Amino acid sequence: MRKIDMHGHIVFTETFGKAGEFGPEYLLDDGLWKFKVGPYVAEVPRNEDPRDTMYKMNDPDWFRDKLDEIGIDMLGITGSPLLYLYWAPTDVAVRFHRLQNDCMARFCSAHPDRFFWCPSVPLQDIGESIAELKRCAAMGGRGVNIGTDAAVYGLDDPRMWPFYDALADLNLAIFIHPYPKPMAAGAAEKYHLSWVTGYTSQETDAFATMVLGGVFDDFPNLRVYVTHGGGFTPYQIGRIHGAWQMKNPGVRCRQSPYEYRRNFWFDILVHDDKARKFLVDSWGSDNIVIGSNYSGWNWSDEFVHLESLGLTESQKENISFKNAEKLFNLATT
Repeated sequence: MRKIDMHGHIVFTETFGKAGEFGPEYLLDDGLWKFKVGPYVAEVPRNEDPRDTMYKMNDPDWFRDKLDEIGIDMLGITGSPLLYLYWAPTDVAVRFHRLQNDCMARFCSAHPDRFFWCPSVPLQDIGESIAELKRCAAMGGRGVNIGTDAAVYGLDDPRMWPFYDALADLNLAIFIHPYPKPMAAGAAEKYHLSWVTGYTSQETDAFATMVLGGVFDDFPNLRVYVTHGGGFTPYQIGRIHGAWQMKNPGVRCRQSPYEYRRNFWFDILVHDDKARKFLVDSWGSDNIVIGSNYSGWNWSDEFVHLESLGLTESQKENISFKNAEKLFNLATT
């Protein structure tokens, strides 16, 4: 059975120091390895020197061999969510995203049967974002990787509509991934909780914002992949439905939030057997994919869980590769 993993990150060494005051850079500070992007500094989990692995991962041949070792046929590549730079000056963000996207395009072109990529864009400027989206689509980008908001406005803001129009015209999906909220403010945090619980909260907000904001009434064919099991969405969608049912202020969607589940794909990266089973049962095998956060701090081989979910062979095929092929217009087998 073919295995397509939707969710992998690469930090490209070529981008280091190319965002002006925002770096990015790795540094050794008082015996601790840290990743610095502007005022935001994150300690590296386990405090291992990240540079050796990072340089290896920049080599598509090395990475292809690594996929062979773990039995993955194809991996989706995005940049680090720490590098959205929505809070940076527009000209800095435009140059950085262009460089990072060029790096991803070049990397994936070495083995197009093993890697695909989703570009990032400077969402603080929608015109520049659309231009970069079109440029990357021409280079083989399979979607667009954005944060759960642009640190300027939300995913339901009318200024996003031209961007959604462009995605619809190009028939491209959205890959939504959170970023540490303290980044925009340069605030300190404990235990990386902005990653651990903050990400899942952001993902839930992204679902609720797009649905309640009426995005899918105007763009009914828009496809959205949300990482980490969609956050709390599968477990709290009834609460979001209540906001629609009670006509909370500003709610625009014409149907119950349950009806828009068809527009969303979630992965099974939820780290708990019972939660994983509930996710698949509630969301349906047609809208579930594999996304492992490859190279991330909490990576695990998510394919091993398919055998414990009580699925038919057809359902396992959907989750293992067919849904990914449909979502990101990948070559089918």
